[in-house]
Amino acid sequence: MIDAMNRILLALAASLCAIALAAAPSAAKSPAKPPKGAEQKQPEDENKETGGIPRYQPFPHNQNFVLKEINGKAPPVEMWISIDSTGRANGFSGCKNWSGIFIIGPNRLGPRTMPAVNERKCEGPLAAFERDYWAVLLSGPYWDTKGDDLILKGAQGGVLHFQRSL
Repeated sequence: MIDAMNRILLALAASLCAIALAAAPSAAKSPAKPPKGAEQKQPEDENKETGGIPRYQPFPHNQNFVLKEINGKAPPVEMWISIDSTGRANGFSGCKNWSGIFIIGPNRLGPRTMPAVNERKCEGPLAAFERDYWAVLLSGPYWDTKGDDLILKGAQGGVLHFQRSL
């Protein structure tokens, strides 16, 4: 009974994520104005080579990423994710191996369908880390890359910070 309820809740969460991704505005919000006297050189420096036009960053397909931290805390076990160029993803969330298909936008990531997971018990602090992992991953997170790092920021909060694995 509990497994059936969990599956229904996960399916509902995935549906809501897909709806949120579809309804999200395509235009980026303008940044808040800094206080008077604050310097704005960083954005100019980042896009200096392209004449001020933001550079498109492709999603890092076909690479394995190991989780460094969830909301600033190191995970107790090795958790990872990999997404290929067709959107097929797999990973390990702490207790469960999973696979699914994701929609990858210019700065958002969302499950096309609810990822399939193996059924394993997960208790204690590891269960809390796994809950945080799934809360961000299923929320339709914003993604960004910095060097070898992949950062997923949850739509309702939470941050997964991954590092590329060899």
